[in-house]
Amino acid sequence: MLRLTSIVLLLSLSFSLFAAEDSTLPDIGDASSTGITPAEEKQLGSSLLRWLRQNHLINSDPIIQSYIHSLGYQLVANSEESSQPYTFFVVNDPSINAFAAPGGYIGIHTGLILTSESEDELAGVLAHEIAHITQRHMTRTYQSAKRHHLATAVALLAAVLIGQNVDQLTEAALVTATAANAQLQINFTRANEKEADYIGIKTLANAGFNPKGMPAFFERMQKATQLYSERELPEFLRTHPVTVNRIAESRSRARTMRFQPHKQQSVYAYIKARVKVNSSEDIKQFIQQYKQDRNTEKNTSVYNYTLAIAYIKADQATLAEKHIQPLIKKNPESLIFRIAQAQVQQLQGQTKKAFNNYSAMLRLYPYSHIITLYFSEQLLETGKANTAYNLLREYTRNRTPDNLILKRLSQAANKLGKEAEAYLYLAENEYLNGNTHTAINHLTSALKNVHEDYYLTSRIEARLKQYKEMALKEKK
Repeated sequence: MLRLTSIVLLLSLSFSLFAAEDSTLPDIGDASSTGITPAEEKQLGSSLLRWLRQNHLINSDPIIQSYIHSLGYQLVANSEESSQPYTFFVVNDPSINAFAAPGGYIGIHTGLILTSESEDELAGVLAHEIAHITQRHMTRTYQSAKRHHLATAVALLAAVLIGQNVDQLTEAALVTATAANAQLQINFTRANEKEADYIGIKTLANAGFNPKGMPAFFERMQKATQLYSERELPEFLRTHPVTVNRIAESRSRARTMRFQPHKQQSVYAYIKARVKVNSSEDIKQFIQQYKQDRNTEKNTSVYNYTLAIAYIKADQATLAEKHIQPLIKKNPESLIFRIAQAQVQQLQGQTKKAFNNYSAMLRLYPYSHIITLYFSEQLLETGKANTAYNLLREYTRNRTPDNLILKRLSQAANKLGKEAEAYLYLAENEYLNGNTHTAINHLTSALKNVHEDYYLTSRIEARLKQYKEMALKEKK
């Protein structure tokens, strides 16, 4: 039974807000009279992501994050505008939801990942959202948000795109959000959704996914509406049903698409396992229930992996090792299996084995975001702060660090007595987490602790100037 408590489907969340000329709805912007630049879109999207982090809504599991990023870019490479930069992320929310935000930011809820039944379906969600961005279907919404101060604009986007109750919304923004949602109910089934289906299916096929995954997901959602009475039906499905015609059109389109299945082995099922384990509030109860439901998981490898990472979360290394060993024996090169193995080794106090394991993985996958995070954690736990620091600094020279890397780098610098650097990295982490004023305070502390280092001083001052300018934009 699908629990559709706050449902905003992939086919709905990236929407058009084009009112008819005789509409009595409040004017929320004229696409022909108000422009929005790519830089402004980027700022809106990045600010929304920071808001989500600030409100603890972003899934921070490095393996899940890396998977969604990889899957998204596999589709982007086969889309109509592959040069557009994208940021893919997972929102910790049990509702079935996905959305496209300004600047190529695409979010997908954990509830939708768990509801999907194949990687083709999940890819269909992302392909649909990518199409909304390439076709610029969200221009009206972006322009509506642009009318407000940045903080209010981001709150407005969060309210309209993600369905969050946002306290920061002003009365004017609430009027805009109300108008947007009212017009949303009129337009969801119109040309933009049809176009996103059409282009998304083509992208799926070009990327080597079965294009039938998209209509299959639609059909399952349509059947889910039959579980509710008209009174109980969620608002979205009551006003924007997944129609038989839409399913038929997407299925017909999918049948015309030829595709060459990609040969790379998918880790989709293991990602779903991680989402399940991470979502469990009582890990011991989860393990007990999962073992009782053994027959529902026919894939032995997925069953073993689920229990392995669950036992790691429960700090039961011996039981975790029992379930990870068969997987390692079967596929010793699997990165997600090797990381679980190294975590088990660390829990068992086999520090050297864990160190050698991570080192070997890093030689195979240089500058891997996943390995860098797990390896640096192991190094810091075992008193090898200098090695962790060098590992993380090398990563930042070759890759753009995210908030997780910056937090770990701050920890390493602090352990080495590099106070100014520690404050700088902590400030950058706090900024990416939406805490601009906290970041400014950390930079002020960094300046007080820097000693005759012109380069570091200049870097801190540049960041301080940037964050102060952002604080002014965020101010209501």
